[in-house]
Amino acid sequence: MFQKKLSVAALALCAVASNSSIAAEAQDGFKVDLDLRTFYMNRDWKGDNDTEAAGQAFKLNVASPYFGGMIGFDATITQVVELSDSKTLKSSDVLDEDGDGYTAVENLYVKFKPLDNVNLRAGRMVMMTPLLNDLQSRLSAPSTQAVYGDIALDSLNLYAFYSDEASKNNSQDFSDYSAGGEDYGIASIGGGYTFGNGVKAQVQYAVADDYKKQSFFNVTYPTKLSDYDVTLDAIHMRGENDGNLLADYDSNLTSLTARFAKGAMAYTVNYQTVGGDDGYNMQWGGQDDSQFFTYGAVQLLDFNANDIQALQFRVDYDVPALPGLHLMARHTQAWDIDTGSVTDGKRRETNFDAKYTVQSGKAKDLSVQLRVAHVDGDSIPRINDVRLILDYPVNLL
Repeated sequence: MFQKKLSVAALALCAVASNSSIAAEAQDGFKVDLDLRTFYMNRDWKGDNDTEAAGQAFKLNVASPYFGGMIGFDATITQVVELSDSKTLKSSDVLDEDGDGYTAVENLYVKFKPLDNVNLRAGRMVMMTPLLNDLQSRLSAPSTQAVYGDIALDSLNLYAFYSDEASKNNSQDFSDYSAGGEDYGIASIGGGYTFGNGVKAQVQYAVADDYKKQSFFNVTYPTKLSDYDVTLDAIHMRGENDGNLLADYDSNLTSLTARFAKGAMAYTVNYQTVGGDDGYNMQWGGQDDSQFFTYGAVQLLDFNANDIQALQFRVDYDVPALPGLHLMARHTQAWDIDTGSVTDGKRRETNFDAKYTVQSGKAKDLSVQLRVAHVDGDSIPRINDVRLILDYPVNLL
């Protein structure tokens, strides 16, 4: 049955690749396009059953013009169809909690542009900030219900938002942020500044009354070292409880990265550590599934445990003989982990990625990606994770 369904998905892919008329810019400035994604995951838990799932996503994106130059709307609706599911107690999050397909509303908001450099949105949206975000790692993205605004002033950009509900990536429903039987909202302000020498700085502060508050600081410095393009990046995060809804919580995370790129090769070294009394938990409760914006957070592990120290080595290679083929290998080794029962725990994760993107022709921008991860260590299960992802957006007319 799985092979039959996968064959249907492959035929659909061929049809889309040969006909770019599925996506078009309609009259009156409306923009409509369709993104298609096929996703397969096989996760092997040592000593337990495998979790295997595959699905096909059809994502419809609609963006209106600004009527009167000021107001419009955007919508993104994703339909996920089950191709295969071998569900265990450990969900893959590829399909819904029952191992079936689902419909997700990722974006549905009103947009308002009172000035050329001011944007306001209200409704359900895919949020993308360091302390509250909806990164897509499966077939559909999580979503946030919020009021959001940003302003651009030359090299300075500022934003603020208030959110009261969220939805997981594989959920059809939104729910309140809640803890201890109480609901709460999240308020945040942040921004970034780019200096004349290319240095970029980002700051964000977010608070959920009586629950948690977090701060994010980031500085990125591009420079040259002989023939290498060098990027130095430093991130510091701090989180603590803000009242009675969260037990005593105090943690901070620091991530330091150096990336050296020359021609088709790039080499990255990252060191990440967590201090304070607890491991760093950046999620806000309810269905929020915010992810770390750090190099230290990889395919399966975030390396955010209490007292952890982690060192990562990564190599990227764009294959000259086959333009569009990108290879990546990465290993992260962690030590000094305090889990209560273990005070010098060790964990490790190794990743291999291969992604090919078609560079021209009717199938331009179609991509195929293979992701492999192996995880082992103290107080965690041994996991082998394999993912195959096909993305095929349709070019606009």
